[in-house]
This record gives sequence, C-alpha cells and structure tokens, in this order.
Amino acid sequence: MTSIDIAPLDYASTLALQGEILDDCVDLGRQISALEAKRAERLALRLDLLAKERSLDPGSDEMAFRSMCAEYAAAAHVSPGTAGSHIAGAWALVRLFPATFAALSTGTISKRHADVIVDAAPNVTGHSDADQLREEYEQQLVPFAERDTAARTRTHARGVAAAVFPEGMAEQHRRGRSERSVTIKPDGDGMAVLTAILPELLAHAIHDRLTAMAGDVVKARPEGQRRPRQSVLDTFKAEREAAVRTEAPSEPAAPTDLEEAFHNSLLEPAPWETRAPGEPHSSELAPERTIDDADTDVTGPNTESDLFDSALGTDELFHESTPMHDGYGLIEHDTRTTDQLRADLLADLLLTTSPTSVTSTALESVKATVQVTISSTSLTGDDDAMAELNGHGPMTSDAARILAGHAGSWDRAFLDPRGMVTETDNYVPTASMKRYLRARDQHCRFPGCRAPVHRCQIDHNHDHALGGPTAVSNLALFCAGHHALKHPDVDERDRWTAKQLENGVILWTGPTGRTYTDEPPLHVMFA
Repeated sequence: MTSIDIAPLDYASTLALQGEILDDCVDLGRQISALEAKRAERLALRLDLLAKERSLDPGSDEMAFRSMCAEYAAAAHVSPGTAGSHIAGAWALVRLFPATFAALSTGTISKRHADVIVDAAPNVTGHSDADQLREEYEQQLVPFAERDTAARTRTHARGVAAAVFPEGMAEQHRRGRSERSVTIKPDGDGMAVLTAILPELLAHAIHDRLTAMAGDVVKARPEGQRRPRQSVLDTFKAEREAAVRTEAPSEPAAPTDLEEAFHNSLLEPAPWETRAPGEPHSSELAPERTIDDADTDVTGPNTESDLFDSALGTDELFHESTPMHDGYGLIEHDTRTTDQLRADLLADLLLTTSPTSVTSTALESVKATVQVTISSTSLTGDDDAMAELNGHGPMTSDAARILAGHAGSWDRAFLDPRGMVTETDNYVPTASMKRYLRARDQHCRFPGCRAPVHRCQIDHNHDHALGGPTAVSNLALFCAGHHALKHPDVDERDRWTAKQLENGVILWTGPTGRTYTDEPPLHVMFA
C-alpha cells in the first residue's frame, strides 16, 4: 500500500484513486483476518498446554483456567470473561473447524464470519460421527460465508445446522433456554444497556406487547392539549420561500424538454392507480392513518414525527398528552417516540409489578441496591453539580435527589476539593471502614473487573493470619472470583498475590511473575 497525495484530479483519475483506496481497504481486511487467525492459533496452543500440564490433576482445571484467563485479561486490558471467551472460542475454531480456520487464515472470511460459523454449529459433542458432521456443516457453510455477510451467514448457518444434525436441535434449544440471563453494561451519558437473553418466542412477544401498549399511550393523548407542528418538508419550503423573497425579481428560465417531460409524468397516474379524469392525484390527498397502520418491525428510526408527519396535512395539529414522568421528573407534555415509550413501559412494568402471583414467593420484598455519591450542597439544592453512581459514572443531581428522598439510610463521607473521599464518620474497623472502602474502590480492584461493590468481598491484601492489619491501607474489595485466585488453597502454579501500595494502588502478581497495577477510580466533581 502506498501513500496517496490528494490533489485536483480529472474524472478518470478520481475513479482510479477510488478504486485504489477500495483495493487497499479490502487487502487490509484480509491481512487483519490473517492476523486474527494467528492469534487464535496461539490462544489454542496455550489452552492445549494447560490441558497437557494438568492431565494428572483434573481437579484443579477450573481454577487453572480461571487464573490463566485473568492474566490474559490483565495483559490485554479486557475483562476476564472476555478473555475466557476469546481463548475457548479460539480453541474451538482451530481444533474443531479446520476449514473455517483455513478460510480465516487466507482472509477470504472475516473474524466475524468465523465466530458466526462456530457459534451456530450443531452441538455434536460426544457423537460417534462428530468430526464428519462438523465437516459436512463446514462444506455447506464456508463457501456461503466467503461470498456473503456475517449476518446472512448466521441465518444460513441455522438452517444448515438443523439439516446436518436435526436430532440435536431440540437438545440445543433446551440448552439455550438454560442460558437465559439478564446483564447490564454502561453506555455513557447516564444510560446503560440492559440485555435479556430469553427464548426467541418470548422476546418477540414482549416487544410486540410493548409496541401495542405504546400505541395505546399515543392514541390516548387528549384532544385538549395540542400544538401546531409542521412537517420537515413544509419547514424547508418556508425557508426557501423566505430566501426567494429577498432576491431581486427575475424571469424564470424556460423549462427544458427533460424537465417538462418529468413534470408531466408526475401528473399521470401510476400503473396500479385508477382514477377518473379530473380526480386529484393520490399524492394530493392526505390519507387517514393511525398509529396502528405504522410498520413497527423496522430497522431505521421510528419516531412519532415519522408516523404523524406523513399522515397529517400541514394544517393538522400534533397531539400531546397530559403531564408524564420520564424517570427524572415530570415533563410538561408527552412527546415520547415509540422507542422511548417501549423503554419507559418496560421499566414501569418491571419496577412496579409484584411477581408474587406468578412465583408464589415473597419476591416483592426484594429491593434494588445502588450506591450514589452526592455533595451536600447538591443534595440540598444549592447547586446542580453532577452526582455519581458509584462504580459506573456521573448522574444528574435531580435523579440523585429523587433517590435520596426514598432512601432508607444515608452514609456520610467527606470529600476534598478534588472530590476524593478522605475519611468517613468514624475511622474504626467496623461498618464505617466498609463505607470508606466502597467509596474508594467502587468496584472489584482486579485490573479490568467491573463487579459492583455490593457483590464484592473485603480482602486483607496481606493475610490477617500472617499479621496483616485490619486497616484501609491493607484492605480492598475483590469479587468472589478474583478473591479466590489469591487463596492459600489454590495451587501455587495458579495463585495470585495482591499488595497495596500508596494511595490505594493494588499491585497484582500473576503465576508467571508478571505484575499488573490497578489504581482506585477518582471521584470527580462536576462544577
């Protein structure tokens, strides 16, 4: 690939340059695929080494695998779960799907294609003809993947897997159902992605019900609260007319034959239309349309503006509803889109509905737990400085005040001008020390781990049984998985050590002797 100097070019040269850039991008994609194959090969080799090393001690395999993933996660700055997924997926790709691995090595498919092929493969583990079934699956799927997208490959792979090993599909569906879960990850700007892994039928049913409920909310907006709203086209037209009025008058240019033919074609009915002479063209009508007429199964934006601007004339009015609540406070009128309504309805249903009638348990007594840090001046309303959802990021002071108003208890902490927690109410080895540690650490202190503090355990970095003091300078919060890695019962080949340095910095040492540091997150005050 050569560097390109962009200068004024003629049409032919521009086309040639575009082709060169396209070829370079495709070639780089092949090189990236080849590098991904090399990395997968090395990760598979590492897992093979572990299996060979522990062949005489199978009882320690789980902890050995966890320790290995932890080191790769710390070195690559990814989560341990991600590292484990990469290692296991790489081994399956290299050892079980040779044709897919070969295609990735030559760059004819991308890493995304390879992941799709491996993930969608039939579960033939333990079958007497497992290798033959996988080979048949690859023979049908790899050529398809080489000429189509990863998304289409996934759809095709499901059909191929069902055809190759139909008796295993029911078992795979049962296994898939056992993996249902709900996970969360931050998405920035005070938002988070809540992911629910559910049976496909239930997921579609939930989405359909939320869509129907959103439609009912829109249709229920009272007639008495409306405001004029012009379509985007009308806005553009008004701006253009205003600009034309400021120009000097001039005779319009005579239309060309092409323009006149195009204008006349607009007046003719489409082949599928039938109308009497003099009847208005369909484009001149404002068809009646409701929210139920909108296609809700779309991939692009689906806003109320899209639904109503296309259905109402320029003189019609846009409906708004009575005051509503958006999770942070009252809003004067309801102008939420269908997507926003679905999200709000989902939150309302999950947070206000009791599951007792379904489960016959006391689950309604279970309350969600979060920890929020807010300055006293913001809490009293003297300023609107951002609060912080500990371990996740900033949140608005309005939302924090709403939570504080319903909190069953308060924990007071003192912060310096930079926002760092310096002390708690009482500096003794009791609950006050725990409050200090929660405020300082915010999450598990293993590099890259984001387990929240209420799921962590307090660890004596220097073992208490060996003389380690019960002091904040020797205490840190670790999740159960990473806490176990430094337990004395763990094989020394897999055991980690943790030492606390100044300012709460944790120095981890892995089984290979390499060290990794984790610094406590800063409490940032937003002025």
